[in-house]
Amino acid sequence: MNFGEAIKSVFSKYATFSGRARRSEFWYFYLFYILVAFGLSFLSIWIPFAKYLYILFGLGVFLPYTAVTVRRLHDIGKSGWILLIFMVISLLISMLLFLFIDIITPTNGDNSMTVFIVYGILVFIVLALVIWLIVWLAKDSQPGENQWGPNPKEQPSAEPQTNI
Repeated sequence: MNFGEAIKSVFSKYATFSGRARRSEFWYFYLFYILVAFGLSFLSIWIPFAKYLYILFGLGVFLPYTAVTVRRLHDIGKSGWILLIFMVISLLISMLLFLFIDIITPTNGDNSMTVFIVYGILVFIVLALVIWLIVWLAKDSQPGENQWGPNPKEQPSAEPQTNI
């Protein structure tokens, strides 16, 4: 699957959480997301309206990105609910770090080492979860059929290939 086919495939399955997705489909879509998000954030430096395009783009790709990630997890034999667990844990830790910063931030500097350790542990947990998820998403497909369907790598291509 090439870059264009991957983008078309993900958007054609906009909110389809069933089935399986190949590595190429997931990673090409992720590359597309990063390139467009970077471009829009770069444009927002000079064009104030571009930040709204960035927000709209983020909202527009949230469902397909989540769906392709779930299908990618299915492809390696994992439940898609794992993604929700990762998201909830990361969100809760982020809330601890950003919403309750005044509670654990020292006012007189007496327990600054404690705050540093707490922040470090929380950030380490989030980074460990992200790395764990990336390792899973980079794994090869589970061979054969699993409970989420046949292996997309083993599916015959719809387009005949010619050797030149």
